[in-house]
Amino acid sequence: MADDPNPSTGLPLKSDPSPPRKGRVHTAVADDPGLPPSKPLQVFLLVALVITGSAYVADEWAEMTTTPVQARYSNRLRHLVQSQSAFLQHTAAGQEAMGKKRFDQAVSEFRLAVQAQNNAEGHENLGNALLQQGNPDAAFAQFREAVRLNPSRASVYTLWGQALVSEGKPEEAVHVYEDGLQCNTNAGDIHYNLAVALQHIEQSAEADRRQARAAGDTQKAEAADAQCKLLTAQALQHYTKASRMGVTSAALWAGYGDLLSQQGKYAEAEAALIRAVTQDPKIAAGHFQLAVAQERLGKYADAIEHYQIVLTLTPNDPETLNHLALLYATAANPDARSSKMAVLLATRASAAASHQNARFMDTLARSYAADGDFFQAISWEEKAVRRATQLGEQDWARQFQGRYDLYVEHKNE
Repeated sequence: MADDPNPSTGLPLKSDPSPPRKGRVHTAVADDPGLPPSKPLQVFLLVALVITGSAYVADEWAEMTTTPVQARYSNRLRHLVQSQSAFLQHTAAGQEAMGKKRFDQAVSEFRLAVQAQNNAEGHENLGNALLQQGNPDAAFAQFREAVRLNPSRASVYTLWGQALVSEGKPEEAVHVYEDGLQCNTNAGDIHYNLAVALQHIEQSAEADRRQARAAGDTQKAEAADAQCKLLTAQALQHYTKASRMGVTSAALWAGYGDLLSQQGKYAEAEAALIRAVTQDPKIAAGHFQLAVAQERLGKYADAIEHYQIVLTLTPNDPETLNHLALLYATAANPDARSSKMAVLLATRASAAASHQNARFMDTLARSYAADGDFFQAISWEEKAVRRATQLGEQDWARQFQGRYDLYVEHKNE
């Protein structure tokens, strides 16, 4: 059957497919995966894919970049808060210990405060506690660190300088205050304490002047005298600045008045000293200096009143007894004199100094002379001359010798 167009292969012949039935054309097209979606659908799907992918990538990037930063920020903030809390806690405990005068405990608490947070306040508190503990060198080291951390913290300079003055180092205190004023020009407390330190140096210079004069060293005495005047002028300037910057304490007006009185400005001194005793009626130094100024102004009744207040506040004060005795013995107004009272007060003053003060013995001699007892006057003036000579106070010795000669002459009349 070579001519058979469909030779047999041993396999059954596939039958012709039946023509499609009505209704199957639409279903076959829809279910056929080989047919691509329509163009609008393709665009929609592509846009949806891009938007979804972008949002995912953005979320992942935000998480990757922000989460570690927030974590680091939270850690720093947590550490700062914890440190501040520890600082405040130990500072409060240290202040409480200071109030109870438990200085060792205060030092320990303030050290812990500084360890928690290293700042100027902490070092100032620690320095103050160390001062009270009796460790000034360690305290000064803390003050030095405090001003290094905050040069504008005026209270550190004040505390540091006051401690140096109490340690007998007013020159060092002056340097500390001057450094403080470079960063705190308008700090009234620093100006005031600088004036006080300058007064301490002036007192030392005055002692050098007296010693030089006693030794006959005129050049050295003149140099010391010039230094005294310069220091007094500088101190007055700082007192003035302090008062203009709001420092109006009784101590300031007392010191200011004292310097004015030393310069012979008694009316100005009186005004300043009245402010001092008005603010603090128990400030004995203010009453004393006010009495001296009023005595120089001839206001004897007022002066006597303030001398008496001093003796009420500080009974048997030799200087006050001596000044009041001299007023009663030599007042220009006869109505203010009382020779008997002068002798009584001068005797008490000299005895309080164990009869070793030449000025007090001279006042006792003058009191006896005012009372008409020249025998006692000569005796005490002779002792005053001898004592002044022993002490090398040649100026005083010459004055006392002149009065001794007058008493002898008057006695022989």
